[in-house]
Amino acid sequence: MENLDAEIGLSALHEWLASIESRFSIEIDQCRQIAFEHALTGYAESLGETLETLATRAKRGLLDSEHWSMILHLATNHETRFFRSPAALKQIGQICQNLSHPKVLSVGCSTGEEPYSIAAALYAAGHDTFEILGTDISAVCIKTAKLGIYKQHPNISSLLAGLLPEQRMRFHPWVKGMVKFEQHNILQDRPVQLLKPNVVITQNMLIYYREETRYEILNRLASMLGVGGYLITAPAETLGWKTPAMTRVHHSQINVFVRSS
Repeated sequence: MENLDAEIGLSALHEWLASIESRFSIEIDQCRQIAFEHALTGYAESLGETLETLATRAKRGLLDSEHWSMILHLATNHETRFFRSPAALKQIGQICQNLSHPKVLSVGCSTGEEPYSIAAALYAAGHDTFEILGTDISAVCIKTAKLGIYKQHPNISSLLAGLLPEQRMRFHPWVKGMVKFEQHNILQDRPVQLLKPNVVITQNMLIYYREETRYEILNRLASMLGVGGYLITAPAETLGWKTPAMTRVHHSQINVFVRSS
């Protein structure tokens, strides 16, 4: 009986993996599939369902956008932190050094720590005006990012965020006025709400996609840039990708490209 239950559970998991890949073009790495199964099982139980019955509801078109938003949230890894990539922040600072009003697009921003880190770096470099847009496929993450409330961080100045009880902090309204967030699937044709950014950065998002889909996303990101705009990704995420419009800039820690045509 235990073997039969295991086979049913495995079959249901494979059905969900195929459904998510078909719907969102996202592949869940094998090492994360068990964690996804546990999370999705918990979500199904909260709805009074099992993996199997929830899959049946999905096939019958009985899941609404809120259900799919949560399922997508559970399928993707949202591990992030403030100042996660010092090399990327330093590179953005150098790119924006002589710009009076830098514009930065953070794709796959999770719960918002990366865009706010970029804001802190630009402010520390003397920029008092800038535009930063963070996008993520998860509506749950974007809701958190828009709140702008996090655990206190020693490198976030009180000029940027006010202290809250229980060692929390909230970014000031003037910061949130320049750091905005949008739920967005980069594979959709709907454009993001930031035209011709000086920098597009995406880190550890492309790992969820098949190679051909990853290249399509990179081409879309490159097309958002004007001549002289920069694309920054984490190491290995652009392996094998080439386009005549982009020229690689040597960097030992991150991938950097500049739009040359």
